[in-house]
Amino acid sequence: MANREQTLPSLAPRMHALARRLGLAGFWAWWTAQLDPLVPAAPRAALARRRMRTLIAFDGDHATVWRPVLEQGRAMMKPGMTIPLSGDAAAVHAAGRAAIASLAPMVYGGSASTPRVVIALPAREVLRKTIELPAAVEENLRQALTYDLDRHTPFKADELYFDAVISRRDAARGIVHVDLAAVRRTAVDPALKHVAAWGADVTGLVPASADMAAPSRVNLLPHAMRPSRSLWRRWQLWVPLAMVALLVLTAIVIPLWQKRDYAIQLNSLADQARAQAAISETLRTELDGKVADFNTALERKYAYPGALQTLDYVSKLLPDDTWLTQFELKSVTKGKDVQREVLVRGETGNAGRLVQLFEDSQHFAQAPGSARARPIWTGIQRRAKKLD
Repeated sequence: MANREQTLPSLAPRMHALARRLGLAGFWAWWTAQLDPLVPAAPRAALARRRMRTLIAFDGDHATVWRPVLEQGRAMMKPGMTIPLSGDAAAVHAAGRAAIASLAPMVYGGSASTPRVVIALPAREVLRKTIELPAAVEENLRQALTYDLDRHTPFKADELYFDAVISRRDAARGIVHVDLAAVRRTAVDPALKHVAAWGADVTGLVPASADMAAPSRVNLLPHAMRPSRSLWRRWQLWVPLAMVALLVLTAIVIPLWQKRDYAIQLNSLADQARAQAAISETLRTELDGKVADFNTALERKYAYPGALQTLDYVSKLLPDDTWLTQFELKSVTKGKDVQREVLVRGETGNAGRLVQLFEDSQHFAQAPGSARARPIWTGIQRRAKKLD
């Protein structure tokens, strides 16, 4: 039954594989690395200490208890009590119980729950090997290694506890580098029995390292033997963090949402004002056109005096010794301008004086002295002289 459970993929590897395919694992690692310098040293060290587990390092005839502590603002593992494994069984049992009992108030704040520890095995008893496998077996890595374990170790699969983690991925070649660790069950089972008799639950089985604060990523303890974590202990850290993240997100999103709503309202008002301005511009254009059409007739009517008024001006302007035989009033177009011209013929006693009268008049422009009018008055002068 235990071997079968080892081959069944657990939920955690499936979730890890899904996160890896979606790129969430790499993003999370990058994001946490960017946020890590922003967290004050004291909370960061407290969080690191909380994530550490008490280690019981078995080595020959004794076991040493390593406890996570905070010293000088840093989380580290510090050796504590040493439990002898040889001699009287009752003495060994009593020493182990005393050591485990001293952990509960320190690690769990006096909680009555069973302390959880990690067993560290001597490195000489653990077989370590790095192998290359196709990237396709990553999702079912443990199951694939179960069927191929006798090729990588001199022992059968039912004689070993093993674990494997991905140490490096080579996407160009389509392979993964796997860190395989295996240990004989005969070397582990006595340690498991000792810890169980001392009153602690084993959550991990790792090779011992020089730095106990950074144990190996491999966990040789089978999934079937790992104690299930209570829901409250699993979420007592993540629920407050999630609430803080939710509050921060709310503080960011609500002002943005309000500004978005305000911008939408301003855009609506601007569209309404733009539509009203367009209507006003259309009405103004229509009004200007109608005014222009109405003023055209008036401009044409009042731009120049009427024929009777012009004749009256000429009659008052001419002296008594002058009379007309022809009076002509016509409009002449020059480019875009329209001008009125007066052409008179007749006889006078003094043509030079008559020209001066027209030049001094305020009702006529372009006196007869101009090149256009000279032939007309020259004709008048010649005729007047001839009559004289």
